[in-house]
Amino acid sequence: MSCNTVHKKLSAYLDGEMSGTEMQSIRSHIHNCRTCQTELDSLKSVQMVLRGLPASPEPSLSLQTTIAQNLVAEKRSYLRLGLLIAVPTIALAVFIYHRPTSNRVQDRDLVIHRQLAKDQIFDAGTDSTSGASLVHYTNYEGH
Repeated sequence: MSCNTVHKKLSAYLDGEMSGTEMQSIRSHIHNCRTCQTELDSLKSVQMVLRGLPASPEPSLSLQTTIAQNLVAEKRSYLRLGLLIAVPTIALAVFIYHRPTSNRVQDRDLVIHRQLAKDQIFDAGTDSTSGASLVHYTNYEGH
């Protein structure tokens, strides 16, 4: 294993974030390489200093209150934006759905007429001499 590879993995080695085989390879390299041993000792020193630092203080009550108020205000602004988008959209949908009744009736009648036209043509079997399909047309008005 090269020193460059070991240096890149020393932090993970210290934190135990690698497989046992990989840790064994790095440990073997460090045992035989003074440069990597020095680097590992430096990282251990930094880790110990960081662990010795005091915990971060709790935020003051006024800061917590300010943050909570800002979050509520932000939620309100998103609610307003949602309403600004939703209300016109709903109004448009209602307008389109409730267009004049005569248009809806005409559309419905057209759909029914087309379906009736399809239903009036049916397969009457095959021609016994040519084998071609025979189609029979009829309508519901008796014509």
